[in-house]
Amino acid sequence: MALLAHGERKMNTKRLAALVTLGALLSTAAPAMAVTQTGTVNVEWNYAITATLNLYTQSTESGSHGAASSVTPAANDIYWNGNGSTTSGCNGTTDTVAAGKDGSGGNGAWATGTVNFGLVVADAADYTNCLETNAVDAYFVTNDSKGADITVQATAGVPSAYDTASNGSLLCILPNGAWSTTTNTAWTASARVAAVAMSSTTACSSGTLVSAAAAAPLLTQTAGPDTGSDLNSDMQLNMGPQMQSGAQTVVLTYTLTTN
Repeated sequence: MALLAHGERKMNTKRLAALVTLGALLSTAAPAMAVTQTGTVNVEWNYAITATLNLYTQSTESGSHGAASSVTPAANDIYWNGNGSTTSGCNGTTDTVAAGKDGSGGNGAWATGTVNFGLVVADAADYTNCLETNAVDAYFVTNDSKGADITVQATAGVPSAYDTASNGSLLCILPNGAWSTTTNTAWTASARVAAVAMSSTTACSSGTLVSAAAAAPLLTQTAGPDTGSDLNSDMQLNMGPQMQSGAQTVVLTYTLTTN
């Protein structure tokens, strides 16, 4: 082994000391920085559209059919307008401006699901109008964010003389209050105290004609969700002069369609 000179030994000693010092510094340095990575997961669902539709005849603010024991007759009167006649009539009475129901007359003794104008009498020359107040409330609920549509159509039992100019008859839906096209229409009692004068059995001068040919729109909603809307309405029967005799039962179908 070669012998190192004194100077070389001193230099190596310094190098060794430096390396030892560097090792000590490295051993006491802070730990390495943590590494963070992210990932994503999609969680999905789609709200199902729900909707309910209930129909109440002789409706009340509580959303129900008005029974004779709980609703005063004045709340569901049948009114007559003879357009000049003194011999026509509605609900079993003739020449009477207001023929109020008392549970024994018109409307099938307050039968739920039925609007009954009772015995009606046509005139030889004039049109006859019979109006029932608070006749039908179409109550619906839907969570559809785009709202819903309500239509009505005469779907069964339609007489041959319905919606005809000659000896015809016609039904009209007359809204009570304003029906909201956005959301939540409150129940509104009828303010009518007389039948609306109409001299046609092919068109309604007020309200919506109930057609047998196609569903007639009652309400088109443009927004939702709707937590409960009451489309309370009066209903009027228009009869032409010398309307044909006989008992009639027309079925009206209300349809709720979400958007």
